[in-house]
Amino acid sequence: MKYIGWIVSLILLAGVFAAYKTQYVPIKRDIDKLEKEIAMWEDVLKNEKGLIGDRNRFPLDRFFKDNKLTPYGEVEILRKFSMEYKNLELYVSAPRALERAADIMRFLDEQRIEYRTLRCIVVIDSVERFEYKFSK
Repeated sequence: MKYIGWIVSLILLAGVFAAYKTQYVPIKRDIDKLEKEIAMWEDVLKNEKGLIGDRNRFPLDRFFKDNKLTPYGEVEILRKFSMEYKNLELYVSAPRALERAADIMRFLDEQRIEYRTLRCIVVIDSVERFEYKFSK
């Protein structure tokens, strides 16, 4: 009976270690791999001739309210929008990332902006963030 505390402590420690190895480590490895892939694609896009643009990162709570664009978000998008841009890249986080991306596309459609070509790329991941990048 005098060793029961040590036995329980060792079992708990083994449980924490097993959870760390089976839950945290694989997710962290996937996130690191995705960050490297995103950096690689950004380097590829930087090297494309004539493709320039600025990436903008915003706090989610200011940009979205109930997965709808806030007035602040609408103003920020319109402030950066120009007819010269050919691409719009959205980096939208889960949960309900598709709703957020659809709301941005709905907003752009409602503006009735006449542009010849605008290609929109939406990247959805599990990291809690919102970024967008217009490219010329």
